[in-house]
Amino acid sequence: MKLFKNRGDIYIPKSEYKKSKEEMILKILLIFIIIFTVIFIVLLNHKYKNIAQFFGEGEVTTTQIAMEEEELPNISGKTNFLFFETDDRKETIHYIILLQADKDTMAYKVCSLSPDMKIDKQSLFDIYKIGGGASLQTKLTEYFGFEIDNWAEFDNSSFVDFISKFGSMVYYSDEDISFSGGGENDKYTIHVSDGEQNINGKELSNLLRYYSVEKKQYGLENELVLSALTQLLNEENYENCDSLFRLFIKSSSSNITVRDFENSKNAIMIFCLKNEDITVYSTVSEYNKKNILTQQSVKQIKGYFSK
Repeated sequence: MKLFKNRGDIYIPKSEYKKSKEEMILKILLIFIIIFTVIFIVLLNHKYKNIAQFFGEGEVTTTQIAMEEEELPNISGKTNFLFFETDDRKETIHYIILLQADKDTMAYKVCSLSPDMKIDKQSLFDIYKIGGGASLQTKLTEYFGFEIDNWAEFDNSSFVDFISKFGSMVYYSDEDISFSGGGENDKYTIHVSDGEQNINGKELSNLLRYYSVEKKQYGLENELVLSALTQLLNEENYENCDSLFRLFIKSSSSNITVRDFENSKNAIMIFCLKNEDITVYSTVSEYNKKNILTQQSVKQIKGYFSK
């Protein structure tokens, strides 16, 4: 109980006074926060197009900028590539692949050829022994009647080292695969489980060889190549494309030059940044008993790869 000193003194309980003071402080803080928020939003809208740009300020890469549709360059044309892998002694071809980058329709087109395929009674490996990748390029260009612009040749070890720099990829197999084979100086083993799994560069190379040489399942070989293209040519690897190209030059024999690479930079960027939107086509090569392409198969390949 409070004792008044003088008549007319006003009594305010201590607890209520404290509560009133706290409420006043909270109200002042709330007003300050509201004013600060309004000013912040006005400045944000004035300087940045969106909140993602604000948080990425100072860390926005050229790739992220290029992802905006209006800033991507225009590309056009079609380029045909011939790609193949040999053993380390270059005594056999493991697999050989035709690939087209169609910049008009944003598409990859792939056809895996048999290394035993014959042209004028010569196998592709026999043609390769005469003059390497350039001979294969010339002979296949004449045979199909469309221009093969570039070729690249890897031995097994070099290809595994090169493709491993791109990282792993997801592969779906319809079956368990367990196989060991190859020549005395060219042995390989492949173990793949049924279903979806990550595979590395060595497993990719061995699977391509397995489908090409052992199983002769060129459709599955095509699908594997297309999966590798659409997964490994991605935004992250585009950022490293200069160093990857330098490694490509060291690892392969090819007619692809630094000028070719620089002239293709826009196309490489778009195919990498928009890899999920790329259309893919597979044409399966078919052979008669003499390892010669059937007329229907030749017609289909021409239809896909003619420019």
